[in-house]
Amino acid sequence: MNRSLIILCVLAQQFLSVQSQTRIIDMHLHSYSQEVLEVERYDHYGVKSVQDLETHFKETYAALKKYNIVKGVVSGALGTVEYWMSNDTDDRLIQGLHFFHPDDLKMDIDSFEELIKSGKVEVFGELGPYYSGTTLSDDVWQPYLKICEKYDIPVAVHTGGGDPGGTYSWAPKARLSLGDPYLIEDVLVNYPKLRIYMMHAGGEDWPEHAIRLMAYYPQLYTDLAVMLWVEPNTQRYIKEFLKNIKEAGYLNRVMFGSDQMMWPYAVGKSIDFLNSIDFLTHQEKEDIFYNNAARFLKME
Repeated sequence: MNRSLIILCVLAQQFLSVQSQTRIIDMHLHSYSQEVLEVERYDHYGVKSVQDLETHFKETYAALKKYNIVKGVVSGALGTVEYWMSNDTDDRLIQGLHFFHPDDLKMDIDSFEELIKSGKVEVFGELGPYYSGTTLSDDVWQPYLKICEKYDIPVAVHTGGGDPGGTYSWAPKARLSLGDPYLIEDVLVNYPKLRIYMMHAGGEDWPEHAIRLMAYYPQLYTDLAVMLWVEPNTQRYIKEFLKNIKEAGYLNRVMFGSDQMMWPYAVGKSIDFLNSIDFLTHQEKEDIFYNNAARFLKME
């Protein structure tokens, strides 16, 4: 075989490999209000955050199209999520609800149930009890979890740490210990039919707790989220997590999420990093990108 033919064969194989990754589900997107976006922020790499609502939506939605993300769970305040849903021309979005404490909703439990019944909440989360000084097992969350189990609404809960220094500013009740995945165990026991997934796979602090919890409770899933892109240290941890959970045999409950926050470019950065991990097979990446989430969301 001559050199030109060899090169063509290699290129064809690479092309087919890329083309075979036809679909992605992003389990972790965020929408924000104009007020939140107006605050100037920079990520670890010095990239400035998007600072207006329309641009944030357009750039994130363009990334969904570019990478063939056929479904994405977007969470935020009701108003901002409704803006995203109203501009979802390709029916790519799944409506979530992002808050830190039930008091943030400013509604009673009956009103929340009406939201569920009307289809305005398809995923209950991202929930951030960590930031409000609570855990998902605390009494204040139980009426909401009961309704989610009743209507088979998936629940997405933050695990691991949070914004460095956030306890000194916008989240004074946040404590690192509250991010331990073990703190949701009572929820798993009390609501065995509840579809629930951890966000961030226990973070940098408790990846082994996440794996042990998934081993003990076969209904529990996790996403990878911000760990895939936010800084090299989190990428180091998430690679180790993926090695260990693959060896443990629970890779089939790991789902892709970008957690793009105010940086839409992070969608592509997350995908590229996951694709670069050489100890995962092509099929395992396909499962993380799409198949596991499709099963969890009952899309099959």
